[in-house]
Amino acid sequence: MRRRLVITGIGIVSPLGLSAEEHFNALVSGTCAIAPISLFEAGDFPAGFAAEVKGFRANKFVKNRKSIKIMARDIRLAVAAAALAAKDAGISDGTGDPELFGVSIGAGLIPTELDELAAAVSVSLDGQGHFDLAKYGREGLANLFPLWLLKYLPNMLNSHISIENDAQGPNNCITSGNASGLLAIGEAARVIERGQADIMLAGGAESKIHPLSLVRLHMQGKLSTAGDLAEKGPQPFCKNRSGLVVGEAGAIVVIEEAGHAAARGARIYAEVTGFGSSCGGHLANDLDAGALAATYAMQAALGDARLDTADVDAVFADASGLPEDAAEATAIAGVLGKGKAVTTTRAAAGHTMAASGALDFAAACMALHRGVLPGTFGTRETADIPVDIVEEAREETLNAFLVNAFSFGGQTASIAVKRYTGR
Repeated sequence: MRRRLVITGIGIVSPLGLSAEEHFNALVSGTCAIAPISLFEAGDFPAGFAAEVKGFRANKFVKNRKSIKIMARDIRLAVAAAALAAKDAGISDGTGDPELFGVSIGAGLIPTELDELAAAVSVSLDGQGHFDLAKYGREGLANLFPLWLLKYLPNMLNSHISIENDAQGPNNCITSGNASGLLAIGEAARVIERGQADIMLAGGAESKIHPLSLVRLHMQGKLSTAGDLAEKGPQPFCKNRSGLVVGEAGAIVVIEEAGHAAARGARIYAEVTGFGSSCGGHLANDLDAGALAATYAMQAALGDARLDTADVDAVFADASGLPEDAAEATAIAGVLGKGKAVTTTRAAAGHTMAASGALDFAAACMALHRGVLPGTFGTRETADIPVDIVEEAREETLNAFLVNAFSFGGQTASIAVKRYTGR
């Protein structure tokens, strides 16, 4: 018999709020967190907008304060979100057997803070002022903080979370671009289904608000350079969409075997019923291949969940203001039928990359629990697409959602989640 999986805790640190409640309430009210960049001097950079987490202090969430100095911002966001999720689930003081308590986290490429490299680079220049790699090896590395590398390894997110929460069970880091966080939740579900754990902290975290990250995305032609983003957002699915706007977030859920949750009297947000993934292995501008990869993931999630298409109330879409939005809409209509309700959070909280799918999954669980479907901020004149964009929040009895997350290179993930009834 397949083990049932439920969500018993949600932790969010996002541009819309420093808790799951704050984040979800801001989504429902139609708040947008996009504003001019303040985390560094953006100057004349052509894409000067982002969705930043404001008022965040890692020392409020980290038990071992000394470890903060070897935590990049991505790690701090992840650890904070995990602490909030554990507290929300009532497992802050332990869960029973720590060997059946695991961690599965999606992470991205963490860029180095430029000032940390300055001393090492400055002594590694040749007589003409050019960077000399051999000299860097001989002299430059000695000027780096001895534990410098530990601050930027992607697997440090799940490592710190497991240490902070005494989670001694299965532990994994997934680095598959924007799909990472949702893939990590799917992997956590599989771990519990296999009986290797009873409870998992799962999700993702990333911050792309960094000069190196923004330059990379700008060179790829993905960043919006529109001047009215604070008022309109990136406008996913709209005819006037101009590209994505980066954000940052940590989004972690507690996923638990239903019997384990019931035995300790846990509050349950939702039930995870199906997971699917695929990889198109295509270039980012191959929209037909992208639609096919998305189709495979959604079909797999529905099949795993044994859900009929009519049972799915809406889709939390990956849509972020790129041409790929149209491919996803085509895939959704092909799998679920034309006119299916679709919402996305990218226009309100920015694109949080490795955290994005987990952030949407957390919002979907809260939507089922509270009976409110958030709208899509900034939706105006939509493109000719075969889905129904949810423009404003809707209060209704909700049964089930699909949550999608797609990476630019073709990696896809889709999870089916439904309202928990106990039956």
